[in-house]
Amino acid sequence: MPHKTSIVFLSVLLIILLFFVWQMAQPFLSSFILASVLAIVISPLEEWLARLVKRRGLATFITTLLTVSVVGIISVLIGLVIIKELTVTYNALDLHSVEEGGWPALVTKTADRILDAVATRLPVNKEAIRTELLTRMKAASGYMLSSLVSAVGGVTTILITGLLVTLFLYFLLRSGKEWVRQLASLTPLESRTTDGIIRTVKDSVVANISGMVIAALGQGCCLALGFWFVGVRSPMLWGAIGGFASVIPILGAPLVWLPVVIAYLLMGFYWKALILVLWGSLVVGSVDNVLRPLVVGAREKQHPVLIALAAIGGTYAFGPLGFLLGPLLISLAAALLKEIQKLASPNAVVPDLPPPNVAGD
Repeated sequence: MPHKTSIVFLSVLLIILLFFVWQMAQPFLSSFILASVLAIVISPLEEWLARLVKRRGLATFITTLLTVSVVGIISVLIGLVIIKELTVTYNALDLHSVEEGGWPALVTKTADRILDAVATRLPVNKEAIRTELLTRMKAASGYMLSSLVSAVGGVTTILITGLLVTLFLYFLLRSGKEWVRQLASLTPLESRTTDGIIRTVKDSVVANISGMVIAALGQGCCLALGFWFVGVRSPMLWGAIGGFASVIPILGAPLVWLPVVIAYLLMGFYWKALILVLWGSLVVGSVDNVLRPLVVGAREKQHPVLIALAAIGGTYAFGPLGFLLGPLLISLAAALLKEIQKLASPNAVVPDLPPPNVAGD
């Protein structure tokens, strides 16, 4: 009886402590999850370097340094290219606005041209739509300005997040497997069951990253084709940038093609703007919804529609990282159900799925 009382008391105390630990860990959760995903993906490289240099610590340091350097260099180069191209575009728009009598006059005349084109084909109240359109355009301009200020102010947050991801990545590569083994030993599950769950998590992460890369390549190619067709400067470059941007949930590629549409509207190229809107929303926007679920579903043995819904629902529930967490939770739930079925029916023959092909295991 005293033994049970002690267990109950310690369990309650542990639950209370875990609540406060969770409160302290929340600010670092996103950085830790991102570092964990990177660690799973690049662990084969770290293993290869460890065999090459014969020193695990040095191999971990080199792998972390290479990963952070590659991500940082790519981000800086993309930023410099975007700044350069946006400067050229702004100069062209500024010259066009001078010809029209300034930016306010340019926006007003653009709205009037669009309304004239619509009013000649549809029975609409031109003045009411004009007032509403100008109001929306002013609100959009204010939103874009405030977003720009927020983005500049968020540079510090990005740098801190990058530092935390770097630290977490190093220690996860160095001791992650040992931490997982220790955590698994605390559960009452058999080693076979815990190994299967761990493999499911790894395979889900790798499958999601593979699907994200394939979808980014597909969206980048489609964007480049659309930009080339409407005559955008450097279509391959902007297509590549759009591919990188497509990894951002919900926003993604529209961050690249929507400003081009606005620029075309301001310069009077209405058909090009319309073509790009249709291409970006109908074609480019569908690539991620098709390719990613197919790739992830094929690797995880789940239906593509279920994976797509899990990614969308995960994004709404957990934010940007939910794009990865949603399919991961679905795969983990499926794995747990399978293990429960095995434990509940020990004599039943349950066909095993082939073991996940996760590099680095």
